Amino acid sequence: MKDFISLLLALCVGLSYTLHSAEPPTSTEPAKAQIAKTPEEKAKAEEQAKTYPLKTCLVSGDNLGGMGETIDCLYQGKLIRFCCKGCIKSFNKNPDKYLQELGTAKKPAA
Repeated sequence: MKDFISLLLALCVGLSYTLHSAEPPTSTEPAKAQIAKTPEEKAKAEEQAKTYPLKTCLVSGDNLGGMGETIDCLYQGKLIRFCCKGCIKSFNKNPDKYLQELGTAKKPAA
């Protein structure tokens, strides 16, 4: 019985050491476009909307507002406008593709 208690104590000490010495997990999840929800995010989106270069959805090519209210998202602090939530998912699968298109777009005439 004494050996069993010693073994159990050793296992507990070893487990405790392992749990306390482990490094915290790091996030490897890539950045994603998120709908601007907080007042700060909405203000940032509104400011960038003044010079947003597209009148169409970056993903579908449909007119912004054509399927209801335009959805403003922030991706790494940059405004991306979508026609629907489905386009956000498509964007997040391959953001680099769409960011290239946005980068080469010219601001529409007022």
